[in-house]
Amino acid sequence: MPFANSNDYITGRKPVLFPSGSEVVAVRFTLDLLTGDLALNDVGQIGILPAGCVPVDVHVDGDDIDSSTAAVIFQVGILNTGETDISTVAADGGAHWGATTAVNTAFHQRLTFNGKAMVSVQSAQVDRKLALKVATAPTTAVAGTVGVTLFYRAV
Repeated sequence: MPFANSNDYITGRKPVLFPSGSEVVAVRFTLDLLTGDLALNDVGQIGILPAGCVPVDVHVDGDDIDSSTAAVIFQVGILNTGETDISTVAADGGAHWGATTAVNTAFHQRLTFNGKAMVSVQSAQVDRKLALKVATAPTTAVAGTVGVTLFYRAV
């Protein structure tokens, strides 16, 4: 199920930064998630990987979105063409790039990477949708903001 809310990058009201040379740039994409967005395997767009760029690193942060002592886990990658899951296309990395570790409080984490998925991403001639997936659902979901900071470079 796609997320109920959007952000200015997704709607095109705010342009995504493009590297002017060989430098790595970072953009933080935030999204207000409702309790209905936090079910197991819910996935949606949170940002954009610009055309001609590849990811370098990813950090995820957020509010305490689980009021119980259980924990939620998020995965990040490229949204598939049907917008139903993270892409398994080889040019998109072949799988999710990585996941957060279990969190049950407000958090900020670098992804725990999924093998070579992120470094296998190839540049594309079009912008691609950055996906956030609920890999482990909270026991007692609470609406809150989640941010994904994508570090990327031009190829």
